[in-house]
Amino acid sequence: MANFKAIIIGAGPNGLLAALTLQKAGVDFIILEKRKVADLNWGSSVCVWPHSVRVLDQLGLLKEAKQLYMPIKRKCNLRRDGSVISWSRMIEDIKDFHGHDWMLFERGNLVNMLMKHLSDKSTQLMLDKTVTDINSGPDSVQVTCSDGSSYSGSILIGADGINSTARSFIDGADTDSADEKDSYAKDTFLTTFYGVYGHGGALSPTLEDRAVYETHSDGFSTQLIVASPEKHYFLIYQKLPTPTRKAHWLASEKAEELATQNADTYLAPGVTYKQVWEGKSWTHMAPLEEGVTKTWFKDRVVLLGDSAHKMTPNLGFSLNTGWQSAVTLTNLLRALLAEKPNPTNNDLTELFTKYDNLRRGIVKKDLELSATATRVQAWDTLPWKVIDQYILPYVGGDRALLKYLCSPLVKKSITLDFLPEHNFTQGKIRWVNKPADHEEADMDVL
Repeated sequence: MANFKAIIIGAGPNGLLAALTLQKAGVDFIILEKRKVADLNWGSSVCVWPHSVRVLDQLGLLKEAKQLYMPIKRKCNLRRDGSVISWSRMIEDIKDFHGHDWMLFERGNLVNMLMKHLSDKSTQLMLDKTVTDINSGPDSVQVTCSDGSSYSGSILIGADGINSTARSFIDGADTDSADEKDSYAKDTFLTTFYGVYGHGGALSPTLEDRAVYETHSDGFSTQLIVASPEKHYFLIYQKLPTPTRKAHWLASEKAEELATQNADTYLAPGVTYKQVWEGKSWTHMAPLEEGVTKTWFKDRVVLLGDSAHKMTPNLGFSLNTGWQSAVTLTNLLRALLAEKPNPTNNDLTELFTKYDNLRRGIVKKDLELSATATRVQAWDTLPWKVIDQYILPYVGGDRALLKYLCSPLVKKSITLDFLPEHNFTQGKIRWVNKPADHEEADMDVL
């Protein structure tokens, strides 16, 4: 593997996780990140489901992750007038079902933890590098950045998000063209909702902390996570008048307008949108695209994470879906390089095809479940409005959602096939893929 090198575009959670798995596999890499160092703390909260916790364990990061994450216990669903629909212990149930915690992180803290474990950050992570051109040849791939610098490698992994330069190359778009931002318009990304993210400090002293509060209403929903008495995170979902497949840019005034229109909406019992908005310390607004792009690779270029698949964040699946793709790609690449240290384009096409075949169907299930959760919470149809308020609370509600819809996907997840799990654990729902040396009954015990 000495001459093989991966170029990774993007130093977000997906790009960094891919880098760390490649590092453990003995594969050389370089990460090109368009942001400057001070910007890497950008973002609100992200959650790591138990199958991703298993990967952190394999990478030797579990102890540190446990010191950084913010434990959450309960979940409350309510109407916009503040009346409670139901309370649940869904978050605690996740650990009960799968053995590991559901871990909530401030995005910047997770990024910094991953970045810290690069073996030589000075040579592996290049900041302020905006890729403007990609050229994939028979033996290598070259990229050029806006500052004139260029880099060569054996493959390019595009972990560069929804407005992906790597995807523009795969789609055949001119990356210097003004039309590149519409590259997904001809693909399968659809925007039905937009979101306002943010975080802030103390709210009401009577508000239960370590809890998720979720407001459900017509075409509008919210998630308020009270991580501690001093810290909260929020996400506002608003349905667009008409869904669009075109790049959808939102004026900054839209967030203020949304806050004004919904000032008296309760985001938790006794806490209004106005209170949360006035106390915010950071906020960002973005369209919430949904879809799986048709083509994930071309020549020596392959997509990973949001550049290939985008889903609404209600269930917090997006990061975890990207990490599963990174694990799959690293497992396949390590096996190929053990046999062929300098793979040809045909070898890589075969590998990327396997990657696509292994991941595409699972990704679509993650996306569909996330989409359903978004539409239930936003009462997208009259049946969902009735079911959410008057049926789900009496048939298990969030716990039933977890047990019958989320957990069947989580239990089938994979891990790195060349590293041990020193803290392997199971809950009532057994993992399908377990360490080779672990012998335990496969039957779920629910």
